[in-house]
Amino acid sequence: MTEKLVYAEFPGGSWQSRVVRQTLRYTMKPVLWLWALAPNLPWPYRLADQLGRFMWSPRGLDRRWIKLANARAEMVTPADPIGERVVLYFHGGAFYVGGKWLHRQLVGRIAKALSAPVLSVDYRMLPKHSVAAAIDDCVDAYRYLLGLGVAPESIVFMGDSAGGYLTFATAITARDEGLPVPAAIAAMSPLTGWDTSRMVAAPTAATCDVFPIRSVGVFTAHAERANGDRPLLSPVDSDLTGLPPTLIQTTSTEMTFPDAELLSARLAARGVPCEFQLWLKQVHVFQAAAMLVPESRLAIAELAAFVDRTVATVPRRATA
Repeated sequence: MTEKLVYAEFPGGSWQSRVVRQTLRYTMKPVLWLWALAPNLPWPYRLADQLGRFMWSPRGLDRRWIKLANARAEMVTPADPIGERVVLYFHGGAFYVGGKWLHRQLVGRIAKALSAPVLSVDYRMLPKHSVAAAIDDCVDAYRYLLGLGVAPESIVFMGDSAGGYLTFATAITARDEGLPVPAAIAAMSPLTGWDTSRMVAAPTAATCDVFPIRSVGVFTAHAERANGDRPLLSPVDSDLTGLPPTLIQTTSTEMTFPDAELLSARLAARGVPCEFQLWLKQVHVFQAAAMLVPESRLAIAELAAFVDRTVATVPRRATA
């Protein structure tokens, strides 16, 4: 390993995490298997977002919606934010689901853990829109924060799964458009590219509790078709030069593990400081189960600790 890559392994296997894994293996995974058989049916993607209504979200948070050029975002602010840091959050959901409810409790926990505002982007999604449109919306959200006068040195890109992909895709696109890169990137179980051969060939393809192998190719084909003539950006195969310090959290049993590991190595090879955390025996985006799973709460604390040691806490400006 290069000196730019810091590797850490965390134990797992609590009874709560086993319950979550088994629950998803016998509920979510069969649904995605059926979806892969008939992906063009009018699946109730918006209904899936409503599941978030039943998840407990931290109290004491101010929430307000922000209008962007082609999307919207929710600013989630704790009662007593410390410093000027802001998290720009990109939710997961395979670019199909989420946006309002499904990730609200996780975003709220992150805002509380960091004592910092979180702007969560409700970007355009498949099947009506493209992945490229989602990246454009995330860049717009970044421009919005910069337009407010927030320094890039105080902004952290954070996301899970498809949102983890967007942390890197947005940073790369922003850099290529001449914008400053953010202060840091923190990605949970990120998708990192569109060449799925590495994922499906790895042992973790058989141990993943969420994604059946057959769904991966169908998902990629949908994304390619929706993107039209615009090639899909693959962060793992892109020029990573100049990206900010990065934390990647992944698990030992999930489909996206091989590419997350490869991306961490390629970041380090490009001189980007990268912390790679491998969490054993956890489900994809296990951080979302923090209301039940102790390892999930510890992982969120690790996210906060990474931001604390990477991004300076600039004192908040006085308001009139």
